[in-house]
Amino acid sequence: MHIEINLKSTHQQMHDELRQLRAGDRVHCTEVGQFLFCKRLLEQWRWNDVLLLMMDDQKQVLKQFKYKPPAHNEIPRERLIKDQEQVVHALEKVFAHCHKVGLKVVSFSDGLVVVPKDLAEDPMALCSASALGINDHETYTTFAEQLD
Repeated sequence: MHIEINLKSTHQQMHDELRQLRAGDRVHCTEVGQFLFCKRLLEQWRWNDVLLLMMDDQKQVLKQFKYKPPAHNEIPRERLIKDQEQVVHALEKVFAHCHKVGLKVVSFSDGLVVVPKDLAEDPMALCSASALGINDHETYTTFAEQLD
């Protein structure tokens, strides 16, 4: 999929549109300021699987950008710790919201599912339509899997 950034789009509108992108998607824009704003967001979010293109009126590519993360050993430890702290904070907010609305996050098979709190104890509910699987983007693993 690709999205076209409208010339009249605000920064908030561009932010909201970019948040909906998935791996392999493209962003097309025609204005330098929009290109730079989108580029900054993609760098900030470290999305290396989205292609940003600045195009002219004839749909010719003038500039392109695809975030390339530094090699793992080039990432400063302080940044990794800050990323880790931000992720933990975000997960805690998600879990607090789950608690507030009566949902449980349950480890099931080799992944995570979300079910209503009253169904969390029922093993059959974990494999029913009431359980929504979480796309963990291959970041969730169990301790037992680490030992294998």
